[in-house]
Amino acid sequence: MCGSSAIDNIYRPYVPPAQEVVARTREAEAQMDGGAWVPESSWQAFFSEGCAPIPPEHFMRMFAARQAAVSYLAVHAATRVRPRPPTPFRCVVD
Repeated sequence: MCGSSAIDNIYRPYVPPAQEVVARTREAEAQMDGGAWVPESSWQAFFSEGCAPIPPEHFMRMFAARQAAVSYLAVHAATRVRPRPPTPFRCVVD
């Protein structure tokens, strides 16, 4: 929110969130009590660089869903098997 503000954000340019984070956040919000009830306009404001107002109850719900989504993605990223980087040493047969 307010990512393009010249007063508050002169040192960090706005970087949009990854689509995986957006999708997982919306999925997490849909799984919360009461189902998905945050309107599309609040989602657009939450994940954009604009400074549109968001009702506090919508913001708290979306923020909690984003925390759950980022935690989920971090845990799953840590358990993925990554290829080992190549080493400068090679085995050569004599």
